[in-house]
Amino acid sequence: MNDLFVSEPARGTGLADALILACADEARRHGALSLGWQTAKDNKRAQKVYERVSAERSEWLDYSLAL
Repeated sequence: MNDLFVSEPARGTGLADALILACADEARRHGALSLGWQTAKDNKRAQKVYERVSAERSEWLDYSLAL
């Protein structure tokens, strides 16, 4: 999964939580042991969603090199 977006009218309805949990169920079905993703440090709304689904914040930092 590259991006997860919920339209503005659907925000606050629990849809984002349901989508993440559905992805987790599908990943488990295929034998995955974990899911990982990234969000901007200032995207507090998304971070609240991730906390609601019991995701744990990683201590790792992500880097990229533009080519």
